[in-house]
Amino acid sequence: MNRLPSALRSLPLLVGLLLLSPALSAAPDIRILVDVSGSMKTTDPQNLRMPALRMLAQLLPAGATAGVWLFDQGVAPLVPVGPVNDKWKTLTRNSAAKIHSRGLFTNIESALSAASRDWGASDAADRHIVLLTDGKVDVAKDEAASAASRERVLGPQLAEFKKKGAKIHAIALSADADTELLQTLASGTGGWREQAPSADTLQRAFLHIFEQATSPNTLPLAGNRFTVDSSVSEVTLLVFRKAEAPPIALTGPDGKTYTVANTGDNIRWQTDAGYDLVTLRTPQPGTWSFSGKEDPDNRALVVTDLALRLGELPTHLMHGQTLSLEASLVEHGAPIARNDFLRIVSTAAGLTGPGGAGDVLDMPLNETTHAFTANATPQLAPGIYELTIRARSGTFEREKRHRLEIHDQALSFKAQASGKGQLQIDWQAQPDLINPSSISGYVLVEGPDKFRDVREITLETQGPASMTFDVRYGGQYEVTAQTLMRDKAGQTLQLRLAPQTVEVKAPPPPPAGPSLEVPLATAPSPAINAWRTLAIVLGGNFALALVLVPVWYKLRRRAIPSKGVSL
Repeated sequence: MNRLPSALRSLPLLVGLLLLSPALSAAPDIRILVDVSGSMKTTDPQNLRMPALRMLAQLLPAGATAGVWLFDQGVAPLVPVGPVNDKWKTLTRNSAAKIHSRGLFTNIESALSAASRDWGASDAADRHIVLLTDGKVDVAKDEAASAASRERVLGPQLAEFKKKGAKIHAIALSADADTELLQTLASGTGGWREQAPSADTLQRAFLHIFEQATSPNTLPLAGNRFTVDSSVSEVTLLVFRKAEAPPIALTGPDGKTYTVANTGDNIRWQTDAGYDLVTLRTPQPGTWSFSGKEDPDNRALVVTDLALRLGELPTHLMHGQTLSLEASLVEHGAPIARNDFLRIVSTAAGLTGPGGAGDVLDMPLNETTHAFTANATPQLAPGIYELTIRARSGTFEREKRHRLEIHDQALSFKAQASGKGQLQIDWQAQPDLINPSSISGYVLVEGPDKFRDVREITLETQGPASMTFDVRYGGQYEVTAQTLMRDKAGQTLQLRLAPQTVEVKAPPPPPAGPSLEVPLATAPSPAINAWRTLAIVLGGNFALALVLVPVWYKLRRRAIPSKGVSL
């Protein structure tokens, strides 16, 4: 069988290299919107939005930019936009007490507009909106006015956020929230949506959103223990507990124990409803431990000269899509290129999902790029998964977490015999996951008597689409397809669909006739055989190239590279 032309075979690599750009190095700009409509009296009767905001404010990294707004029928700034430092964090902690539940309506459109008003169009900024609400777009008693506002949010306003390069992360604090609206805003901008079934889970939802937006470095927790190395200048320990449980106790490598009543000079302790947040400045190297029940959402976040940096990661992964991972170590902000050091570092990625299902991937070192990489197509059930990437050596450990959702196939096809001597392929796209008009690619049909036909895939509508192949003989035909498309956030995806085999009912090809070659008395010259073989291979590949190269050229022009993950 002839191989595909090298130009077409290199297409996945070319797309992958274009898409696997490093994570943005710009400091994050985070705008937080808190719903204070009257329905929050029922949804959040204990006003747990206050401790959740205080926690988020303390977690935000120094050097970031942030601001907070309250919204109901109108929008009111709670904390002005400014650099995140001790002064900003103190102001936010104190201002959280002003969160209420007295509003009449839920004007999400005005809230989004107010928080982003000073943002211009930009591709380089690292911009995020955190939207917390328990309701729907509700701007007046007139339902038509609310419907019109919702339409503007999903139309021109969403388009404007894409232009500004901003990601919207949404938290639905009620089953009555407009989850379709929130999911569209999140997936359409590359953001994340959290469902908080009760106010008790709000703090964890804020933690997950914080990790999606800032990708902090952490130390792995082994039970209630973590190990600090000499390159760590600050540790922020977040420990969740029941509201009625006492604050934790923290024990250092020297055996000395600290509590909220006995903190020491370099420890800042924030205890609140449901959690303890302890910041250690210039912590003593060694193993630390803390009391309380183990919790999968406990974290030990670090400020360090030796950090783990990840390439761009998707928030949504389609069935059949390859997850491409890239991690590098940086020192004082610069990538480490010393392979003698990197060779002693072990790096792995783990996916954990519903019911503990998941997978583990080794990430070997690429000594050319000085990065740890892995590519895999997870064969996992649809659902929400946590991706954990960990690098470790004998002297340090670093860990990062990222949440993603695995979906069913965004594009599928069914191949079947249709009429005498025909093969039909029916395509079905999922318009809630991808833009059907962006789909391109090729389908290859191979069958008896060296039958081979290659065609371009172009789906212009959201409904089913079909293509028919005229085949000459009956027998088994194999159909393979490789596709390019863009998801709702504009990220380019490349999917290789599983091949299908079809039996076509038609007369079989005639039996091969007797060979007309006359046996030679002596063995043929090896040189002559080699040249004949080369001529056949080159001739076959040239003929196939006449079909495939124009297809590849069109795909390259159609597939506009953007942030995302490629096969």
